[in-house]
Amino acid sequence: MASSVISEIILFIVSLLVAGTIAGGLYIVTQDLADGISTRGATIAQNLRVDFTIINDPENIPVLGGAYVFYIKNTGSEEFSFTSSTIIVFIDGNLIPPSNLTLTPSTLYPYDVGELRVSTTLPSGYHKLVVVIENGKQREFVFKI
Repeated sequence: MASSVISEIILFIVSLLVAGTIAGGLYIVTQDLADGISTRGATIAQNLRVDFTIINDPENIPVLGGAYVFYIKNTGSEEFSFTSSTIIVFIDGNLIPPSNLTLTPSTLYPYDVGELRVSTTLPSGYHKLVVVIENGKQREFVFKI
């Protein structure tokens, strides 16, 4: 009789340890999922607060000093860096090197308009400008020369 009580106590203790281990594992997995969702939500919220648009007249692109001038307006609620190292520019799918870009000012605050000068030669006709900012947000603009 005493041996059956001892074996039942051992089985009870083992079942408590197994249940505790499973509960701890589920807690860790749930915490990891919650942290991931929280981090992803913060990233999405940041991306929603940073936005811009290209506000040129597509039929009349100004040229100053041999460079095409495009106007970028910060339509988001937070500023973003506006330099040749944080902005990527493509025209007709071709990457424009940072040395051919002039951007002013260096930071675009909400509702500010920045000037993007692209030093390149383009044949007459329609072209597509793609501007990508540092968070990966991009805008396309079709224009005519």
